[in-house]
Parts: sequence; structure tokens; C-alpha cells
Amino acid sequence: MKIRIVVIVILSVFLFLPSRTAYCGSTVEYNIQLKNDGSSEWVLTQDLSSNGSFDNWQQFQTKVTSLVEKAQIATGRGMSVEVENMSISLSGSYYVIVYRFDWFNFSKTEDAKIVVGDVFLVAGFFNELYGDGGVNMTYPSGYIVETVSPQPYVRDDSRQSLIWVGTADFTNSTDIVLDKETSTAGLLGVLQENAVIIASLLMVVSGSLLVFFSFRYRQRRERDATLKPGIPSTVEMEGDEERIVKLVRQSGGSLYQSIITDRCGFSKAKTSQVLSILESKGVVHRHKKGRQKVVTLTDQSSKSQ
Repeated sequence: MKIRIVVIVILSVFLFLPSRTAYCGSTVEYNIQLKNDGSSEWVLTQDLSSNGSFDNWQQFQTKVTSLVEKAQIATGRGMSVEVENMSISLSGSYYVIVYRFDWFNFSKTEDAKIVVGDVFLVAGFFNELYGDGGVNMTYPSGYIVETVSPQPYVRDDSRQSLIWVGTADFTNSTDIVLDKETSTAGLLGVLQENAVIIASLLMVVSGSLLVFFSFRYRQRRERDATLKPGIPSTVEMEGDEERIVKLVRQSGGSLYQSIITDRCGFSKAKTSQVLSILESKGVVHRHKKGRQKVVTLTDQSSKSQ
């Protein structure tokens, strides 16, 4: 109980400490978990001597947001960040500080590939965070490493893990390509041996599909012919941007981002990307409220109602 009280007191003091920028006697480890949608989850662990200095919550948010903005400019790709939390604990004579955030559109997705590298066009990328340290990058199961530069100190394909002991080799030439794993063993031989059977099946399937779609087309024509003039036979899907604007407007002009995600059926990454586009157009703006973000229609959007 005494230890728990001490940790709570230290954490409370830490959250309200003034700005401090030196990192004496500090080591840091960057854990980056890549996602197949191009986003990534970051966990930064900093071991800091008890007489060292550390960032408060506001500094941490500012540091991460600034880096993502610079990466967005350097790559020409839309990005956003969701700062999750940070924690501090005592381990002997050291602080252990853990920072967590989600970086959306961190890597490019091309066909079945995940391509990491263009964000490191930002000069001194890791110095924008907490300097040199170990890097542990994990990637989704079902992917294999096609290209990796710089070469990792440890590569463990069974755990989908790439480990570097330092950040110095991460430059504007960094190129990490992950490809969706497919089972191709013996596939070519099987196709060659059964070429005639496969061709016959394709012809049968193609003929069946042609008959099916022809029948559906005639049905649709007959149905459309019975509709009253002026009533369309199909309704176009609203664009993602229009859906969000309409939803926020119906909610009084302001709505939590998490609620938009749920009601639109989007992923967190997609919601954040669409809102970033709307912000760049001046349609909405976002601000933090506690642990969540609030989306509000601008005056310009309200006038166009």
C-alpha cells in the first residue's frame, strides 16, 4: 500500500511539472507494431536516472504531433496521430516512463505489400522523439520480409520481429517491404498438369455467370419499367466526407470522434484520415476533451447547411 501511494504521488507531481528538455542518464527503446492498414502502434520505454529530467504529458503530445506533421510534409501523404497515454514508475534509482500513441498512415500499402521508409525523410527522425535507442519493429502475421534496409541486428521471422540496436542507420534510404505471404509451393506444376480440366471449368463458370447476369439484367429492366417517372431505380452512396458532415450536423454541429467511428462503421484509421481531409478543407475542426477528440463543424460549413 505504501509503495502504491508513493507511485501515485510521484505521478501527480510529474503531470504538473514545468517544461524540461534534458535527458541525463537516459536510455530509450522504440517498439513499433505495424498494422496491415498502414497504421502503427508505438510504445516508447525510457529508463531515466532519478536525477534526470523528463517530459510532462503536454510536452509528450507536442513532440509526437510535431513529428507526424513533419513526416506528412516530407512524404506528401495524409497522416494523423492518436496519443494514447503515458505512465511512470520507480525501479530502484530509475524512473521507467512508458509513452504510447497510434500513428495512422505511418507506412504505405501497395497491393498486398506494406512499405516502410518514407517517414524517415524527416531529418533526425528519432531526435524529434527521445534520441538514439533500440528499435523493435513487429509486423502482422501472414506477411514476409521482402526487403529490409538497414539490416537489423536480429531478425526473427517466427515472431515477425526486426530488431536494431540503434537508430543511426535509419535515414532517407530506409526501405522495408513486407509482402502478403502466399502458399505457392507446387502451384505451377499443379496448374500445368491440370490445364485442360481447369480451362474446361473456367468455360463452364464463365458461361454460367453470363447466363446469371443476363437474367438479372432483364429482371432489373422489367422492374425499372414499372417505376413511376422521376423515381430513380438506384440510390448513390453518400461519400465518406458527406456522411460524416451529415452525422455531425444532425447531432447539433459537434460530436465525439469515437461516436463517428461507431455510427459510420469505419475503422479508427479511416475516420481519422477522412477528418484530416475535412479539416484541411476548413469544414470541421477537432479539439481534445479529456481522453477523446471532439469534432465540430466550422462556421463555413454551418452556413452551407
